[in-house]
Amino acid sequence: MKRLTWKQQKAVVQQWKRAAPALARAREEELAAWQYDAATVDALLDIGAKAPRKEEEPNGLVEMQRLFMKAARKQGLIPYAVREGPAPYGSEGLPSADTAAEGTLAPLRKFLYIVGDPAILNRPKVALFCSVKCPGKLILAAYDLAQSLRAAGVTVISGFHSPMEQECMRILIRSPNPVIWCLARGLYRQVPSTPVDCRPAVAEGRLIMVTPFPASLRHITAKTALLRNRLVADMASAVVVAHAAPGSKMEALCRDLLAAGKPLYTFDHPANAALIGYGASTIGKLELSALTKKSTT
Repeated sequence: MKRLTWKQQKAVVQQWKRAAPALARAREEELAAWQYDAATVDALLDIGAKAPRKEEEPNGLVEMQRLFMKAARKQGLIPYAVREGPAPYGSEGLPSADTAAEGTLAPLRKFLYIVGDPAILNRPKVALFCSVKCPGKLILAAYDLAQSLRAAGVTVISGFHSPMEQECMRILIRSPNPVIWCLARGLYRQVPSTPVDCRPAVAEGRLIMVTPFPASLRHITAKTALLRNRLVADMASAVVVAHAAPGSKMEALCRDLLAAGKPLYTFDHPANAALIGYGASTIGKLELSALTKKSTT
């Protein structure tokens, strides 16, 4: 091979310098689009476990898994599990998780996609809801309630969709006690950093993400939100509704839950008079104490 001249070597170096930023951007795009394949990794680990070897001569698969997980967490990517879940209240006539975006009707798909420890879903849970528009006094009461639930170690599940629910989420994920976020869409490719930075909580196992929808469903619709809310309520031991706007879908859900015998609590406020009239219990010191005991036993 002919040796390059000094000018040729200099030209090659300059060319690489110009190409480096483009290569870095291509690599970043590749990493952003990459998804952790838990099934493939599990298969590799299974092969490693069955491969004959001496204990003092490991094949490196376990170490590779550890490094792979470390790299995935740095990118905000966490493997997910799949399990069978319950059918939500009123699921008859609702679209399935796979067809909700198209609006067609089909039997409800009961699979749940989970980021985090699936065993946490077996704990007693309190569902938390609030309509988008909420009176000012109830906003302060919801703040206090979120702090009380966090202090009591109650496992809270919610869609954390409305502004008030998201504010409660900011309070709850600062606790070592796990919080469950139920999505009205498929799992994110990366753990979201807005409107609440969930990355530290997910990486540390304090925030569990769950959804009945496949990853191909990337947009929230009114129908997927309705399906998600009913799933949240069904998975909970009791439901707390800070406020349900009159005539809203949240109010209709509350009526269905009360008719089905689900324990439902709300604040004693004129804006919640309709819910209380339907049979919702009011949140007071005694009721909150009973609620936290029930959810942690």
